Amino acid sequence: MNFRRIIKFQFVAWIGTLVNMGTLWVLKGLLDVPLMIAGACAIELAIIHNFTWHYFLTWRERVPHTVRDYCLRLVKYNLVTASIDFVVNLTVLYVLTKYFGVYYLVANIIGMLAGPILKFLANEFLIFRHKAPIDGQA
Repeated sequence: MNFRRIIKFQFVAWIGTLVNMGTLWVLKGLLDVPLMIAGACAIELAIIHNFTWHYFLTWRERVPHTVRDYCLRLVKYNLVTASIDFVVNLTVLYVLTKYFGVYYLVANIIGMLAGPILKFLANEFLIFRHKAPIDGQA
């Protein structure tokens, strides 16, 4: 792991936070979509956004940049990241709004703060894992 990659990861994550919050605000705040559906849609849109930036920026030297590779990694990324986001973020969003009366946008931010370390490690070692060179190759 290197510091530059962590900075890129966090930069993408913060933009993804804006995508998530904007989507949640439009769906729940303006269109009155039920909170859990709006929250799930906001998470999924942010996941696709973040993956695309990670693929072409954060871990660009580790991928072959083909449509097939992009799609396969997106599915893998979605399963891993969505598992973390949906379990952590949606649980926090639901519990804070339902049982503690926290405003849904504030509860969403708290939920998003809970998983970044897990997501970075999952990306570094599962999704965009550095492959050791084969003998005789550099």
